[in-house]
Amino acid sequence: MFPKVLDKADLQARELDIIDATIALIGKSGVENITMDKVVAAVSYSKGTVYKHFLGKEDLFLAVSNHATNIMLDLFMRAAKFDGCSRGRMLLLHVSYLIYAVLHPALFQSVQCARSPYVHAKASEERIAEKDHLEERLMGTVISIIDDAVSAKELVIPSHMTALQVSFSSWSASYGAISLLATEIEQCSGSIGMIVEQELYNQNNLIFDGLQWLPLTKDGNYKATLVKAIKTVFPSELALLKSLGRDFNFG
Repeated sequence: MFPKVLDKADLQARELDIIDATIALIGKSGVENITMDKVVAAVSYSKGTVYKHFLGKEDLFLAVSNHATNIMLDLFMRAAKFDGCSRGRMLLLHVSYLIYAVLHPALFQSVQCARSPYVHAKASEERIAEKDHLEERLMGTVISIIDDAVSAKELVIPSHMTALQVSFSSWSASYGAISLLATEIEQCSGSIGMIVEQELYNQNNLIFDGLQWLPLTKDGNYKATLVKAIKTVFPSELALLKSLGRDFNFG
């Protein structure tokens, strides 16, 4: 009897099974404790089958990171297409980043690991090319909002900065706020009582007001817009958040 020949869809489904099992292991014991033997033990496939999909642990980590980027890209693209002013859409995009972090804490925690040169040195060329393509699309989605703001004369990028640097300034603020305050991940001492979505909102508005990105905070009803936009753009994610007992409160 000949072995079953799997088509592309079957192979992708099997690969996703292995990725999902790895994410579950990361959630339980942390990325630093993952081994290929533990992954093999967690799936219904043989060691040889797992290695047919991944060169080793590093290649698997990069596959997990690419999976995470795909999730973020979907959220970011939906936020970017929202019918609103450029600044409101950028705020929504950053809220979508928080949604991603809350719903996928293991991915949020582990994605930086995949950026290690050690991981890249042992990952497949195909996986690295996929990473570069996904990150280009992700950054392009963010930059498109900034370009729209410039075209609409809602933002003048300072002469000493680029659109990429504007994007980085707001992303780093959001990443810091989520890393330090999201109780679903790990809240640092000294910040008890602060609510992550409120501080993400505050930090980004400080940056956007400093850039004179119109309308300014005092002139825009951004809190009400965000509440409405989340319900419109992310209904399924909102339902998942509520099932976790999580409601966003912008103060």
